[in-house]
Amino acid sequence: MNVRIAAMIVVLWPLVSWGQAGKPTVAIEQIATAAQNISCEGWDRSSYDCNADLSEGFRVMLETAIIKTGKMDVMERRSLELLLQEQGLGATGLSDAGGDIGGLIGVDYLVYGTITRFGQLQGGFSFGGIQSKELSVSMGIDLKVTDVSTGLILIADEIAETVQVGSSFSFGDVTQAQTRADPFAEVQRVVSNHIAEAIVTTRIPVKVIAVQSNGTLVLNYGDVLFSPGDQLAAFVVGETFVDPDTGEVLGADETPIGTVEISSAEARMSRASILDGDPSAFQVGVTLKRVVDEDDKGNKRKRNRSGRDW
Repeated sequence: MNVRIAAMIVVLWPLVSWGQAGKPTVAIEQIATAAQNISCEGWDRSSYDCNADLSEGFRVMLETAIIKTGKMDVMERRSLELLLQEQGLGATGLSDAGGDIGGLIGVDYLVYGTITRFGQLQGGFSFGGIQSKELSVSMGIDLKVTDVSTGLILIADEIAETVQVGSSFSFGDVTQAQTRADPFAEVQRVVSNHIAEAIVTTRIPVKVIAVQSNGTLVLNYGDVLFSPGDQLAAFVVGETFVDPDTGEVLGADETPIGTVEISSAEARMSRASILDGDPSAFQVGVTLKRVVDEDDKGNKRKRNRSGRDW
């Protein structure tokens, strides 16, 4: 079954300003939930607090997605809680006042946010004796990444995803239906992977790390981000532009050289074939970004960004 995805990501600060070399360490704080916007239909409210379960479950998925990229180290939550206790810092203070986190030893970046929407959507049509229905699950989250050493917010994302999780068709006495086993987990997995991609690839971009003799390109990210059929735009990064007053990297010249398509994805790397462009231009070090298509093989994704290009 095809999965339909609609996403909006708004980046308010460029992560190219992350200045540290090597693998940074991130900590994922407790993800909050805006209870008034959460639908727990289909969940047993009598057995647990669905909001708490949703928040913790999503936090774990995001943690796993970032770890699986292999590009960042993640501090385990219990270790973060002990560290906060030792330093006398409250989790709420970390979220509300970035300056309070200065000097948090062992952590470079803190990730936190609020789930603003989560629930089922149903659509379809009926004409005469024909009925068609589609079931989707929608999730929205506001996310921030803060530099622990300075207390500055480096990235602020608003992410909304809608995943089609079931469909049915009936005509007279004939009915056909398909549904995913755990639609709530599916949308959380999609959202967590997209957040991990937004955070990690801005710190460490997708690049060509090898060109094989048959022209196949080997990329530095694997199946946590990419699947066969995904398309990426390739470009060469030229001159960078730095603000002389702040030292901040504002952007860089990017020369497009073509498009590639993922042919296979493993745990830590992917292989891609060149769709268009001069093959000789695809050298080690070429940078790639995901192609955003309004309707790509049945998947719908929208990604709008504001602020400086990251």
